[in-house]
Amino acid sequence: MKGLFRSISLIVTLILAIGLMTSMAVIYISPVRIHVLALLGFLFPALWLINLLVLIAHIARKSPRLIIPLIVLALSWNQWNNVFRLSGEKAPEDMSTPVKVMSFNTRMFDYYEWSGMEETPESIYDFIREENPDIICFQEYFTSNKKEGFHPNQTKARFRALGYRHIEYRFDNGRGTGYGIATFSKFPIINKGSLPFGESRNMAIFSDVNIDGKVIRIFNNHLESIGFKENDFNVIDSLKFEMDEQQRQGIKEIVHKMSRAFLQRSSQAEILSRHIENSPYPVVVCGDFNDTPISYVYRTMRGNLKDAFRESGKGFGGTYNGRLPSLRIDYIFHASSFNSYDFKRHKTDFSDHYPISTIIELEAENQTAREP
Repeated sequence: MKGLFRSISLIVTLILAIGLMTSMAVIYISPVRIHVLALLGFLFPALWLINLLVLIAHIARKSPRLIIPLIVLALSWNQWNNVFRLSGEKAPEDMSTPVKVMSFNTRMFDYYEWSGMEETPESIYDFIREENPDIICFQEYFTSNKKEGFHPNQTKARFRALGYRHIEYRFDNGRGTGYGIATFSKFPIINKGSLPFGESRNMAIFSDVNIDGKVIRIFNNHLESIGFKENDFNVIDSLKFEMDEQQRQGIKEIVHKMSRAFLQRSSQAEILSRHIENSPYPVVVCGDFNDTPISYVYRTMRGNLKDAFRESGKGFGGTYNGRLPSLRIDYIFHASSFNSYDFKRHKTDFSDHYPISTIIELEAENQTAREP
């Protein structure tokens, strides 16, 4: 009986270890090659914690099998730091050229009142006034001349009153509404451009910002979303061990949507990474990537940049504020020559995303453009 228990213990330990290593491998494999594998990235945090518990159990039993979870936990430690941080680092008082950067998917400024809150746009303006970022990257930026408070000129005037110069690229449906992304800066914007993703409604923009003689390029990105509808959430909420035909069809549709989004995001990330690498200036990369830190998209977008959450974040840092478990899908990356401090996830209910911000310290020496 004891031998059977040991065999089962070994098998379970190996399965969990292999599962963790497989989930970690998704960062290296494009969904174009194996798109279903990308789903395993969502399981990484749970698998890592389960393997930690297995390690503790083997240590308590003084089992030599502890070497298995110990090895896989050590190999995945770097990826775990993308997911969880114990404590953040506050900005020093003697910073050289501090710049506060914020990224926020506004969910159209709650135009359709999904939040159930009253006067959400006014609350967002008050929030921005209080936080006072130097640069803001908005995704799902929205204007409409059909509703008070959303008119393009009103919106621009409100932000101008807060001290922001304005850059905006948006899709216009020709019926008085605009949807897209926008970057606001208190520093001069000396150049700008857009990076559309073919037929997708998602896109990216860049803004070259002159900060006291130092030019940096801000990339504001909104990558493809899964596009879950109310019915998809209902299917997830109603899942049981035994599924009926309707639930099975619902799961197939959900997997199809996720696979399609994985493919589109990977292509978009590859396009953006080339632009980031070829930037003539040091970069700050912000946005809603719609993917987790254990993903091909995250690794491709980050490249050799620093992740502000890793530098000074705390906890799991989930930025999704919806019906699914909170995942970190919004990011601020920056050039390795910069330092960042005081990363914050602002727990507001304005949107289905939490705003994030960090304070970036630019390098002391003057920035000069590299040859493209």
